Amino acid sequence: MKKLTLSIATIVAMSSFAIAGGDIEPVVEAVTEVVTQDSSAGFYIGGAYTYAMEAERTGRITPNLIVGADDTTWEIAGMVMAGYQINKYFAVEARFTASLDDAKYNNVDVADYDLTNAAIYAKVMYPVAEIVTVYGLVGYGQTTIEDANALVKDKYETDGLQWGVGASYNVNENLSVFVDYTKLAMIDEVDVNGVTVTGLADDFDVSTVNVGISYKF
Repeated sequence: MKKLTLSIATIVAMSSFAIAGGDIEPVVEAVTEVVTQDSSAGFYIGGAYTYAMEAERTGRITPNLIVGADDTTWEIAGMVMAGYQINKYFAVEARFTASLDDAKYNNVDVADYDLTNAAIYAKVMYPVAEIVTVYGLVGYGQTTIEDANALVKDKYETDGLQWGVGASYNVNENLSVFVDYTKLAMIDEVDVNGVTVTGLADDFDVSTVNVGISYKF
């Protein structure tokens, strides 16, 4: 009886294989490739309050009303920026800065000289903590100081290497606050009313301090 039962089971099994074509395929586990995206990458925009200054030099060129006075300053200015962060260590950033008040000597308005600067920077960053990052800026820009309201307009313009250093604090994954210092101009050649003049590098020494916020998409 046991032999008969075994024979019947064998016949049924062989019949099943025959119906299925006699092929037995091994089970293959699906392989899923996981592609991770750098969460720090993305576009960002920002803005800042800017304090701008032209360092004191004898025989300064803009404005040349008082020799030996304190540094020329623009106490109310603004900066807007837009950039793309490639990873947590590197970004490319464009900035535009403009003064919003008169140039001052000794905290006194002396002339309606407007300061503007447009630049593009490579931004190298290093996270020193989970929410704090220090960074350096180096790039190319153009700085202009112009008395736009004068009958005879004085315009001083230069372009070349610019650099800066700063730090940012991440409020959350999108919003951060930052402060930085940028050197906008210290150039050997300056265009004065359209004429290139050399030897005025010490006189055209412009820098800014920026305090602002940025938002990453």
